[in-house]
Amino acid sequence: MNTLLIVFALVAAYLIGSLSGSLLLAPLFGSADPRRSGSGNAGATNALRTGGRGYGAAVLAFDLLKGVVAALLVQAIFGVSQAAAFGCGAMAVIGHVYPVFFGFRGGKGAATLIGVLLVLLPAALLVGLVVWIGTLVTTGFVGLATILGMLAVALTCVVAPAATAAAKLFVIAMTVLIVYTHRENIKRLRAGTENRFERVMWRRR
Repeated sequence: MNTLLIVFALVAAYLIGSLSGSLLLAPLFGSADPRRSGSGNAGATNALRTGGRGYGAAVLAFDLLKGVVAALLVQAIFGVSQAAAFGCGAMAVIGHVYPVFFGFRGGKGAATLIGVLLVLLPAALLVGLVVWIGTLVTTGFVGLATILGMLAVALTCVVAPAATAAAKLFVIAMTVLIVYTHRENIKRLRAGTENRFERVMWRRR
């Protein structure tokens, strides 16, 4: 396979990931830069917190679609292998976390990663979503639900006999990244100061 094509595909995926939904859509919803309020994060959860449901839903859809495009469309345009598609997916997530267009200050990567998993590892994603929903409705902690959901995705993929080496490497690397981007959530959980999303809990305090 042409190495140059793979490089172009990886760069294209990174640039797609760098299109931060919360920052590009903020003017349409009359919202300020979400990085200046709430958790200071440029992701869908903080967009919901600072700009309301419509803004949060739009950012979630935008950022998820980036992952789909990076894993599916970039692969089709450049004709790269599925192994390279995992690389493109990873680059899109990295672009979301460290967007070149916005001073390398982006979101935590979860929504874009979901889009990638939807295309490349849908069965593992389903397991992760079950764990995510279960954790969220019982604890109310979005960050904890995201971390445990990604750990479930990784474990499902790693133990699956049919999973390729590229798939396993991808989920392990993305799990490490998700844990890293949620390190402040982990600190707040340990300190007992993490905010709960109580509206979605099945048994509220």
